[in-house]
Amino acid sequence: MLLGSVTFAQTSLVTGTIDPVQEDGLYRIQMPQEMRSYATSDLRDIRIWADKGKQVPYFIQPTTDYINTRVSDFKEFSIVSSTRIADSSATYIFKNPYDTLEKAVFLIANYQGNKSYKLEGSNNQKQWFGIVNSGQLNQLSHSTETSVYKSIHFPLCRYQYLKVVFDDRKSLPINLLKIGMATTESVAVVPIIKEQIPVKSIEFLEKDKRTQIHIRFNRPQLIDQIRMQITSPELYSRNASFYTIKEREVKRSMESYRQNVASFSIRSDKDLVFNVPRSIEKEVYLEIDNKDNPKLQIKKLQFLQEAVYLVASLKSLETYKVTAGNDTLTFPDYDIFDVTNTTKSILPIAKISSVVYEQEAETTKESSSIWQQPWFMWCCIGIASLMILYVAFNLLKDLNKNKIDS
Repeated sequence: MLLGSVTFAQTSLVTGTIDPVQEDGLYRIQMPQEMRSYATSDLRDIRIWADKGKQVPYFIQPTTDYINTRVSDFKEFSIVSSTRIADSSATYIFKNPYDTLEKAVFLIANYQGNKSYKLEGSNNQKQWFGIVNSGQLNQLSHSTETSVYKSIHFPLCRYQYLKVVFDDRKSLPINLLKIGMATTESVAVVPIIKEQIPVKSIEFLEKDKRTQIHIRFNRPQLIDQIRMQITSPELYSRNASFYTIKEREVKRSMESYRQNVASFSIRSDKDLVFNVPRSIEKEVYLEIDNKDNPKLQIKKLQFLQEAVYLVASLKSLETYKVTAGNDTLTFPDYDIFDVTNTTKSILPIAKISSVVYEQEAETTKESSSIWQQPWFMWCCIGIASLMILYVAFNLLKDLNKNKIDS
């Protein structure tokens, strides 16, 4: 039997040590950007370890849990219908009183937990089209009131009717009291930290009155925000596109295409801070349309991501380690989230330091014998083919000779 070589790929692993805490209790553990870039995109592979390899239960608290929404000038929409299927879903259809709509405000009775939803639009309540495929509401309780306002943002649309469907398969239903429009202001209960993402290289190309910027990172990174610093000209207003290059199969061949992530205006009278839809990319592009204007002199271009916080119960002066980077792991099943209410209190922060990068040993099993090498196998096949052709040629030659003699 001919044997080929078998190679086991390297698996990256990163380990961080939590600085010792002084008191027992719940802590918010900020995960450094350099660790997060090694974790899976859904963060399922994060583990906290105590002494002797014992797992420490935790849950990931989204940044939205630290943001309260202040509402004024609430204008209620008409709810056309509401239906509920037990242990399945709750559906609300409401009428859009405006020509276009990109935001709605929900008034919800206090609820402990999160709630997933999807949003659809229609002009006749018969044929529905998707707007938001997978949204989530967080921090659905108020510390002093019996209800809470939550605003949702979605792509600009002009449907006459909108339908929001809440997923009740794995959680209890919420009590949606009102739907409407209001002036909202987001107030952070604690400072929301955004960490800068290290950039490997930035290339500028001026072409067809456009500035094209190609940005590369060392690893795929989750991007939440772009910040710029422009030195000249003094006044400007430019349209910009933030996009990636993807590949797809067309007629059995692969072709590259441009996938737009976000579009925004770069203006001298506005802050040069742009929140973009979350995307995980190793290479991204920014294109600025200059038209007939001089190009922008960009002094600084930064990419940032919101900090990730793990909530866990830690004991004073004990040593804890956090690991990530093993994509074979699944989500852990801890019960700490179900019995912990952290939205009404500001938890102390524990920091991760001493980040160490490791790699599993690359194991390569190679055969040393000549007859076990792939090239030797192909040589044997080639020689055998030539021999078969030679024998076949001689047989045909003899057959033709016998026919002539007869």
